[in-house]
Amino acid sequence: PLSQESSGINAEYGVTNGCVVEDNSPFKEDALKEPVQQQTAVQLSKIELLQQAQTKLEKENRQKQRVLRETITEKFAKTAEQAKLLKTLQAEVASVEKELSCDISILRDRIDHCNRKYFDARKRFEAAEQEYVAAKLALHNCQELKEGLEEHLFTIIKLNETKKSEKLAELHEKLEKLNFQ
Repeated sequence: PLSQESSGINAEYGVTNGCVVEDNSPFKEDALKEPVQQQTAVQLSKIELLQQAQTKLEKENRQKQRVLRETITEKFAKTAEQAKLLKTLQAEVASVEKELSCDISILRDRIDHCNRKYFDARKRFEAAEQEYVAAKLALHNCQELKEGLEEHLFTIIKLNETKKSEKLAELHEKLEKLNFQ
């Protein structure tokens, strides 16, 4: 648009293809002053537009920078908050693991203690069981021996009583024979 305006102005004032054509008209100076003022006004308005555009861009850039700084600050704050939360969670997990480790250690110690007591009791039980079996066998043997000896005693007593009875009967017969004689 600028080239079209300037070419139209140039054609109007005798400028063609960048060359000035002399015009000897009496209104030449006034005619030249007016387009220069117009051209200056157009140039000023273009400069003002450029300055306004530049100001607008600068304002937008400052706004974008402010938003970017705020976003970065928020991100850093969130990151710091998340890091703090993560440290807290790690500390809690470590605490739980420590408690769990302590509980596990206590339970393992108690299990080991119970295990030793179990094996000691098992040994005593097996020894007592062996003693019981040995005592029961000895009891059974003694009982059989006793019964056998009692039987033998009764047999001897019976035989002895039988012999005694026979001897008494024989003596009684002899006595009667002596009394009859």
